[in-house]
Order: sequence, then C-alpha cells, then structure tokens
Amino acid sequence: MFEKLPTQLDVALLARKGYELAFVLEAKELERLAQATLGVKSAAEGVLRFSLFDGRVPQIHLQASVLVSLICQRTLEKFDYPLEVSIFLVFADDDTEWSEEQEVLLPEEMNDNPRVWIEDSLLLALPLVPVQPGSHPVKYEIGEVAQIEETKPNPFATLKVMMKKE
Repeated sequence: MFEKLPTQLDVALLARKGYELAFVLEAKELERLAQATLGVKSAAEGVLRFSLFDGRVPQIHLQASVLVSLICQRTLEKFDYPLEVSIFLVFADDDTEWSEEQEVLLPEEMNDNPRVWIEDSLLLALPLVPVQPGSHPVKYEIGEVAQIEETKPNPFATLKVMMKKE
C-alpha cells in the first residue's frame, strides 16, 4: 500500500528495474503548498513509476493528489479544491529530446529529496484563477454609470430672454 517516502532515492537503479512506489506525504510536510494556498486539507497520496526514457535516461511518472483550500475569485469564498497531478519527470541533459508532457530535470537533481519534485509539481498544478465549481459569474459593470436627470427649463429664464429681445 502507501509508504512513507524516503528522503533519498537511487533513481537510476529504480528506473532500470522499472520500480513502482506508492507514497503518502503528510500535510505538514507540504509547507510551500500550504503557503501558496489557504491550507493543505489532506495528505498527498500518489505513485512514482520509474522507467527508462529512450532506453537510457531515467524518468519518473508522478501521479499525486491532495485536497487544498483556495479562495474563489468569483465569490471570494473559501472552498476545498482536489488538486491532482500526472507528469513525467525526465533526468536528462540538453542533448536529449523529450515530449511536451515531460518536465526535464538535470541529472544531478536525481539526488534531491523526492518531496521537492512532488511539491513542485503540485504547486505548478494550482489553478491560476481559482473558481469554485458550480459558482455563477458575478455580473458587474466597469466604471460608474452616470445618471442623467431630466431638468425642466426654468420658466423665468425663458421670460428673461424674451424681455431682453423687446
């Protein structure tokens, strides 16, 4: 089942073996995600699938999900958002060609704590404009609408004009 994620992984070895690691990260371990949102509501659960891209370059297929709290930009109310990510992380140099679905990391980043890759991927998956599902668009008008009042002509002003003509 789900395991605590180790702080170091031998990515090259795990990729050669085609290893799969189901993991869980407690909410308190996702400090940067908590700072970017109104809070992390659940543990992040996911799986890391190791393989070789192009038969020689280590890659990881990362799938993870977590529940975070956001502010709806329509209603300005707090809501819980299920954040999900599915991305390929490839540890390659500049000579390797890759597809758009793959995030390329430097080979020396294989030695980083895997929590960093996971949290970075979750941060990148946050919506740019969070909108609560089911919320209705707010109708607004840009600028202030000028109210035009009808003014009746002053009868004495008209009389004054007539008196000057005579």
